[in-house]
Amino acid sequence: MIFKNCNLLDLKLGKTNLVDIQVEGEKIEKIGKIKGDGVDLEGKIVMTGFANCYHNYERASINSYGKMIDEKDLKSKNICSGVCFDYYDTKNITFLEDIDKLSEKMFENVCFNLKDKVFIKFGQNLNEMGNINAIYKQLPSEVLEDFGILDKNAVIVGGNCFEKDELELLGAYNTSFVLLPNDDARSGRRFLNINILNRLNISYGLGSGEYAEVDFFAFMRELLSFNSFVMENSSLMSEQEALLHATLIGAKILGFDGEIKKGNYANFVVLSGKTNYDDIFKSIVYGMSKQNVYMTVKNGKILQQNGVFAMEN
Repeated sequence: MIFKNCNLLDLKLGKTNLVDIQVEGEKIEKIGKIKGDGVDLEGKIVMTGFANCYHNYERASINSYGKMIDEKDLKSKNICSGVCFDYYDTKNITFLEDIDKLSEKMFENVCFNLKDKVFIKFGQNLNEMGNINAIYKQLPSEVLEDFGILDKNAVIVGGNCFEKDELELLGAYNTSFVLLPNDDARSGRRFLNINILNRLNISYGLGSGEYAEVDFFAFMRELLSFNSFVMENSSLMSEQEALLHATLIGAKILGFDGEIKKGNYANFVVLSGKTNYDDIFKSIVYGMSKQNVYMTVKNGKILQQNGVFAMEN
């Protein structure tokens, strides 16, 4: 398959280049001027897809609709939002939550069988942090260290209540974080201090969490608004940085190389709509929404085009 006339966006340089993309099977075979017919994208912006680093279909269904919705319907929300890299695509992981409700022996048994990568939903409220402290007589971050979780490429989902000293310990183990803007906004939780994460060079991506709404454009605006109005420092994060955390950095946390280049899996989105700002990143973050995701291509297959599902996953 050849995708013709792609206005390919380099997220690191902020430049676009009109090219064709040839896909063989699931991977990109060639980028450049390619002879032959194909899917004409008519100069629309093509960029790497969004990375949904954590979501829970069951809870999202209950929290948003009060009942279970067909899992395919909830997955389609991801696809329509341009999500190409998914928490559930990550192989060989252990997922932990509610560890304050486990006895010490049960938790020890779970940790004995940890896989290569650990996602742990943790530290979103002070009750949970206090319970852990009461059980183990240690800071929660030290508990994670003692049980070997931090040795397993740990990804903390949430982590809103970790303070600077604990973040320094987590950062020393190359721990990553998943921020949940939608969950935090609905639950009235404070954001994790992004300024400290940046200063400690701790990677973080975004997730849609436990609500069915998936709009990574809105999630990016949440991050930028937090810095501007709560932290009163709009210079903490640029629109380009927000976009990188939502795409390439998030994909890396999940274990994928998200760049659109030869040899990589063909995972990208096509955006329609006008660029209303001189800055391409501002145009995408502030001027677009999930309604502007014209096409979602995952592993070389067109999953949706203009809201119509062209191919089963």
